[in-house]
Amino acid sequence: MHWRRSSFALICFLFIFGLFYLLYNLSERPHTPVLGGPVDTAVRNSSSTLLVSAFFHLSKSKHTIREYEWWLCQFLGPITTDIYFYTSVEMLPLVRKCRGTLPITIDTSFATPFDVPPLQKLKDVYRGQLELDRERKIHQSEELDASWNAKPFLLDEAAKILARQGITYDYVFWNDAGSFRISHGFTDWPSISRVRDIWREGSALSGEKEQDLLFFPVCRVPHPSYTNWEEHMGPIDDYFSEASFFGGSPHTVSWWRETYYAYHDHYLRQGHFVGKDQNLIFSLFLLFPSRIIAVWLDDPDAPAHKELGPVQDTAHEGFLGSCGENWFYYQFWLANLADRLAMNEIWEKAALWSWGGWRRRRECRLTRVVWVKELLHRQFGKDWRPPMPSIAVPGNS
Repeated sequence: MHWRRSSFALICFLFIFGLFYLLYNLSERPHTPVLGGPVDTAVRNSSSTLLVSAFFHLSKSKHTIREYEWWLCQFLGPITTDIYFYTSVEMLPLVRKCRGTLPITIDTSFATPFDVPPLQKLKDVYRGQLELDRERKIHQSEELDASWNAKPFLLDEAAKILARQGITYDYVFWNDAGSFRISHGFTDWPSISRVRDIWREGSALSGEKEQDLLFFPVCRVPHPSYTNWEEHMGPIDDYFSEASFFGGSPHTVSWWRETYYAYHDHYLRQGHFVGKDQNLIFSLFLLFPSRIIAVWLDDPDAPAHKELGPVQDTAHEGFLGSCGENWFYYQFWLANLADRLAMNEIWEKAALWSWGGWRRRRECRLTRVVWVKELLHRQFGKDWRPPMPSIAVPGNS
């Protein structure tokens, strides 16, 4: 009898162990979204906003894995907004560690950026294009180019995957995994009330429907010499937009995906360099400026800058006060009041330990929404008209 009880206990143990093993391995399957956090997928959209991001460990990178781990945890740890995150299976533990118990969908469908459908079979083509890159000594990797060009697909696809599960959002945004590089005060970010105010203002400026507007931060404005740019000239090798954060309604994000890859593929067939997303985005801004709204920290005509007056301490202040690194001003701009106050305190304390810390810094402030078409008219003149697009893309009529 004793051996029967022992055998029965062993069988029960093996059954339970096998069940847990099966469940664990199903959760690790690379083509199954892995859900983390305390909330079931059926009710997990706790806000109207979704953030989408990705992290793939590249064979060549300007930054170490330790740097990326720090940045990743600064993003995933404090931000409470729902997140959809693409990564490889080997990076899964790091993503889970950084996110903790906050809601997240982790998608391990793609091991590298070249596994993303629009970029499949393009690795050798991208490698051959590296010689066309003016900044090839900095970038050095076709994988990096692919990680940039994968963003429109990954953003739109995340929204579509969740929508098929009955989980929908009013706004979906791409946010680079390494874009939060310091300890910060952001939590409920981007603030849905700020986002709604921005889209209302953008619609009033442009006359476009809110659902048709796409947001990008702007880092500088085009030189007037680009007035005569035409579609056939290809991507513009210069800076206009940033690409670390962008998005809008699911409708507009789908439009952007279709438009982006239609022109990516067209310019690639023509032999143009397509490895740098900002170059292609610049061209699309000139072709479709009516649909783009933005924020520009260095806008000399912005009322917020004029109220502030001349910059008194150029080493520590910008056009809108002490706002940290200019590139990431949009983080402050999209935050709610409490988070903005927290960030101003962080910057003020950091300034005390900097050279000239005895000087009182002027707090960072909000600025207006800019409409890219109006911005281009400022640069190119009121008579400028966008070039006529010739590539057929749904929604671009």
